[in-house]
Amino acid sequence: MTVDPQLLEQALRTPETGDVTDTPIVRAVILPDPVNAADVVPFLARPDSLESRNARRILCQFGPAAVPHLMTALAATPSARARAEGTGALWAILTTEHVGTVRESLVAATTQLRVLLEDASPLPEELPEYIERDFRGRVCDRVYVVVRELLNDDFDQSPFRGLDDRGRDDEIRQWLSRGPGGAVA
Repeated sequence: MTVDPQLLEQALRTPETGDVTDTPIVRAVILPDPVNAADVVPFLARPDSLESRNARRILCQFGPAAVPHLMTALAATPSARARAEGTGALWAILTTEHVGTVRESLVAATTQLRVLLEDASPLPEELPEYIERDFRGRVCDRVYVVVRELLNDDFDQSPFRGLDDRGRDDEIRQWLSRGPGGAVA
């Protein structure tokens, strides 16, 4: 059962002086049901707001059972910001898990993963203008790097980042060409 929207909004308005992840609403209502991860995703689209920061914190507390729900919500949202932030939450959820659990979670979300790996929307620019950027990433680039690093601790993203958009598209396509689930299995 999904969380009551009013309870979710109340939790997301927890001041930064408090720990949103330690509130009774989050601990007793939101986190026990992995389906609730999908209800948190829309709040990631709000540019640097209290609600979006708290949404990230909550999503990072879910376990691997929430991955299919998280990925379904990310694939359904048109927001590049939500997709990028949600990919960061995916990383946090799975980074300490055994590689078998990571593979199972990603295979369960193969269809949604493909949608995200085809999203060439530019990532939101959040660095100050005076910082030189070596790389202008897209949603698909971020998802690719995160998934590859989750599956292989030794994955070196430097050669991938050095490619232009077409080269990165080719790399993603080649990796996906292993068939449904084959790229993550």
